[in-house]
Amino acid sequence: MHDDRRMKNIIDVLRNDRGTSRVIHPGCPPLKPDDSKLVRVQPGPRVRFGPGGGIYQIVTTAEESQGRHFAFVAVEPPGGGPPLHTHATEDEYFHVLEGEITVYIDGRVVVAKPGQSVFVPRGAAHCFKNCSTREARVLVLFTPGRIEGFFDYGLPVNGRAPSDEHLINRLKDLGPRYGLTLLGPSPL
Repeated sequence: MHDDRRMKNIIDVLRNDRGTSRVIHPGCPPLKPDDSKLVRVQPGPRVRFGPGGGIYQIVTTAEESQGRHFAFVAVEPPGGGPPLHTHATEDEYFHVLEGEITVYIDGRVVVAKPGQSVFVPRGAAHCFKNCSTREARVLVLFTPGRIEGFFDYGLPVNGRAPSDEHLINRLKDLGPRYGLTLLGPSPL
């Protein structure tokens, strides 16, 4: 269970005159009415790979959201998930679409099932893992979206998914540039 007061301090939801919500994040200027527009998704390499066999399909780039967020759908096989880490500048949000994931956040363990969400504030030591026996699909959203370039660690190599060894080496190389600190293997 999360602390609702802390969540309120991290994300303030405002309503415009049509009753729709806009999320305002510290460091991001408020949207103006003329900022709302249909963004045409550009074709191109929108697939990344993660440790343990994860496949990440990018659904929104930082450019498409004016830097406000970066999002992908992760398909994680049983046992899949990243090592324990922190983000210095991004909050991370997980919404389970299918299956279930187990999330470790600063010593707490939460199991999220379809329709459930988990919020990880920046600075919290965390990781997730598919501890079930079937594939999981999870929407993963980062705010703000500056971390997008970090996920180039998972670009295909010669048109194929890279080995876990290659992925971890790339994580170590790119992490410091994007405020991501690897803390060790997953405790899950």
